[in-house]
Amino acid sequence: MKHLDLKIFSKNDSHELIENYFLNIKKPFVIRGILKSDVNLNFLDENYSEIKVLSLNPKSEKEKLPISSLIKKVRNGEKYRLRANTVIGNKISKHIDTSLIKKLTNKILSPLDFLLSLGKTSRQKTLFLSTKGCTFTKHAHVISGLIIHLEGKKTWYISKTREKFSRIKYKSLLHPNPLYVTDKCLGDEFEVDLKPGDLLYIPAYWFHYTVSHGINLSYSYFFTESISYYMKNSFKMFFYEALTNPFQSLIKSIRQEPEEHIFDKNDIVKNCYKKISDSQQREQALSFFKEGDYS
Repeated sequence: MKHLDLKIFSKNDSHELIENYFLNIKKPFVIRGILKSDVNLNFLDENYSEIKVLSLNPKSEKEKLPISSLIKKVRNGEKYRLRANTVIGNKISKHIDTSLIKKLTNKILSPLDFLLSLGKTSRQKTLFLSTKGCTFTKHAHVISGLIIHLEGKKTWYISKTREKFSRIKYKSLLHPNPLYVTDKCLGDEFEVDLKPGDLLYIPAYWFHYTVSHGINLSYSYFFTESISYYMKNSFKMFFYEALTNPFQSLIKSIRQEPEEHIFDKNDIVKNCYKKISDSQQREQALSFFKEGDYS
């Protein structure tokens, strides 16, 4: 399959050009320096210091602590991560210019977005915080994301083409979370650095992972594509998920905030021992997830 270069727009490119690429090409792209924002660690500390968040600590285990304590730890060089926090994400959204995001996503008719709004807060607006050395397992979601980078620098590794369903690993292990994982392969991935003001589009079921070079913040707006997108581009992934995950995932999403059911080291270890009986395959799985910080 022919690789398509990663499209990089500048802030001077017309919104019509960007909109056309977003609606018709449906490939990842970056817009450089499209917006300015005052949201950073200082802003979070000044405005939301007492709010408790569920983070992953240096041992890749869940730890709940106030924003002020989390910021103090990461500024001291400790390896903490904040994954898809909706409580803070919803609060900071009014301080970020999301007009382009609204303009793009308003063009998509998707009743499935209703499910992302169930629960205490909208699942569409989330905050991510990472520190030096943090990474992810290479993964993809049923939802798409428009990511605004707010502070620091983070390197994204993005598959150059759509991954085949046959390459997905540990589908039953991660059930019922709406998540797929696969192997990293630098030769088949774009490498792009995001800096403050950059925006990235990751379509649904497009595999990716990140590596952080220091403290960094990003705001993600998640949404579902039209049904025709899933039928055309990722039918097998969508059908498998629709067949195996719908009720468990829906119940889980309504009962808990997304960060409350992210995986941590203990979850992965427990699942591996519970679902993989062969000791050699189990060790391979544990090594696979350890390489990605168990997240």
